[in-house]
Amino acid sequence: MSHAYKTHTSTRWGERKSTPGPQPAPQAPLGDARFQSLLAKANAFFAEAERDVVTERATVIAEIQTLMAEYGLSIEDLLD
Repeated sequence: MSHAYKTHTSTRWGERKSTPGPQPAPQAPLGDARFQSLLAKANAFFAEAERDVVTERATVIAEIQTLMAEYGLSIEDLLD
């Protein structure tokens, strides 16, 4: 009996077939200076991720509205 479907061998669940590709660039040894640099980058990344942009935006808008009321400014004043 002829099969209409092409048979193939598959990898086990979760495995990937290895494909030859470019090798990653060699890394400098993890000395104290490089470790501190990586740690600073990680800290900056997490600090940015923790920012609450919605709250910051609402705070800035409230500050602008307060200043506009204090100085008697309107939207038209801002467009000039």
